[in-house]
Amino acid sequence: MSNFKRIISIIFLIAISAVAFLLFIKDKDIARVSENKIQDKVYVASEESGEITVVSVKDRVVMDRISLSSETRGIKTVLYPHNVQVAPNNKSVWVTANAYLMNMKKNTDMAGMSMDINCEIIVIDPLTDKIIKRMEMGAGLHLSHIVLTPDSNYAIAVAQSGGAIFKINANTYEIEKEIFIEKGSEPHGLRISPDGKTAYIAIMEGKSLGILDIDQMSLTYVPLKGKAVQSGVTPDGKYALASIYYPPSLAVYEISSAKLSYVDLPPRSLGMVQIYPTPNSQFVFVADQGYFFNQFAGEYVYKIDLKEMSIAQTIKAGSAPHGVVVSNDGKLVFVTNMLSNNLSVIDADSGKEIARIKVGRMPNGVSIFYSGGVSE
Repeated sequence: MSNFKRIISIIFLIAISAVAFLLFIKDKDIARVSENKIQDKVYVASEESGEITVVSVKDRVVMDRISLSSETRGIKTVLYPHNVQVAPNNKSVWVTANAYLMNMKKNTDMAGMSMDINCEIIVIDPLTDKIIKRMEMGAGLHLSHIVLTPDSNYAIAVAQSGGAIFKINANTYEIEKEIFIEKGSEPHGLRISPDGKTAYIAIMEGKSLGILDIDQMSLTYVPLKGKAVQSGVTPDGKYALASIYYPPSLAVYEISSAKLSYVDLPPRSLGMVQIYPTPNSQFVFVADQGYFFNQFAGEYVYKIDLKEMSIAQTIKAGSAPHGVVVSNDGKLVFVTNMLSNNLSVIDADSGKEIARIKVGRMPNGVSIFYSGGVSE
């Protein structure tokens, strides 16, 4: 009996040692990837984790986690990132973050209490993955999206609850102008035209596509048939696009003629959110998230052919696909899956998911940094 116990003990020790060795190898591999921060990488706004999760494009592993929270005198400011955007010159990463306070001391009435404090725009250096700037924008705004002009000189940010649109000097971090739209309209996603002159803003409750003259900071509207969540602009400057949550569809606005068309999604679609066109301007990838408004979660990404104005491919992703970005070479599509807490990597041509990477909780926005694309 004693020999049997001895054998069992040896087997147990061997098993523990094997697990420890595998964990050691895994940690070494992640550490190796993390050491080289100057590589192509994907930034994910992991909202409920309060972090920006950094993923290596080549190795397809998490290489860093950037916490956005801060603590002063026992009071922790918990910041939840909604959107993340790498500047076109690849010299900075911009994040919209919404906040509340938590008292870190035990046995207090304030523990976990939401507070009316400033939301922030946070700027990260992609060469070090360190926060280099925090901009307090105001309380109760729900900052949604932020995008930079092609020359990386200006950032345009929108506040969904506050109805504000900000024009920020990306070199000085000064707000040069701020305008407000009708209360309750809820501006959300936006993209900027290739010439940098116009921002196209998806306005949810206003059920419209906002056309913002960036120089004058003046806004006009194109009425849409439903709630617009995100916008896009084809790289050739021909079309402005908007995802319609319900009825699920893609609005296609021809800029030169002001002609508006729609591509309707299949009846099983649950609610369109983020969209992203391919570099050749022929296709656009649309995430069918669902989940909001007591719906089931979606699990598909649609590849829409803008020449045929029809669905070219239906791609299976994770649970509640949300954020979408296409690589500059048009080969890869990265999609955040909000409820399965991971990032799908999709082959853009075949429409097949080739990897699924665990990130933080409730991943939202997503953007790509190109190590060979850092420019002056």
